[in-house]
Amino acid sequence: MKIQATPVVLKGMGVEHAYRAIRREIVSLALRPGSALDEAAIATRLGLSRTPVREALVRLAAESLVVLLPNRGASVAGMEWDQIREFLEAFDLEQRVVTRWAALRRTPEQLAAIDAECAVFERHARGRNTEEMNESNWRFHALIAEACGNRLVERSYRHLLTLALRIAYLAYDPECFLSPGAYRTHMDAILREHVAMVAAIRNRDAGTADALGRSHAHLARDRIMDVLSRGASGALDIALDP
Repeated sequence: MKIQATPVVLKGMGVEHAYRAIRREIVSLALRPGSALDEAAIATRLGLSRTPVREALVRLAAESLVVLLPNRGASVAGMEWDQIREFLEAFDLEQRVVTRWAALRRTPEQLAAIDAECAVFERHARGRNTEEMNESNWRFHALIAEACGNRLVERSYRHLLTLALRIAYLAYDPECFLSPGAYRTHMDAILREHVAMVAAIRNRDAGTADALGRSHAHLARDRIMDVLSRGASGALDIALDP
């Protein structure tokens, strides 16, 4: 009897498709923080069975983008003031560490990969491709973390990068800025610091890399606080009173 391998391949593709589709909607805030996730409705919308959708939700839960509730299904992970404060504190520390250590420990191959992703981000920035910029920024900093030479720190930092995807999305969406000029100023600062990070890592300048890691974290912090203080995104509904 001939064994049919196609269903196994399709199943794997179905999980990946569901994962990417749901993740995209969570990161872009099309699915609001705290909103319920109906497996059946998602499966119908994506043209899949509930099994790959369920597996995708488990995968997203491991990334802290989804919360699985016993006997109650799943929901998009919430975003509270305390969570954002804790994230910003952790991000400030870990971004400095991974950027400093990458300058000291990177290999030529790792440097080439970081430099290439910096160029990819700049290309998406010129096209104002919000989603692509967000994903490229994740890859750029994840590559720096990989070059830091400490897998435990890398894993922790990559987790922070994933947690940041939703609020980072607001850093690249022109509609969330007070004016076109404010958007250009912010994007110029990001691009300038990315290029400077690559240069510091290339030159093995740990001090400058550390300073740039902190500056970049503060740039993100200031952008997040600007969005929240102005209520620039109706999808990011965070109670002002904790």
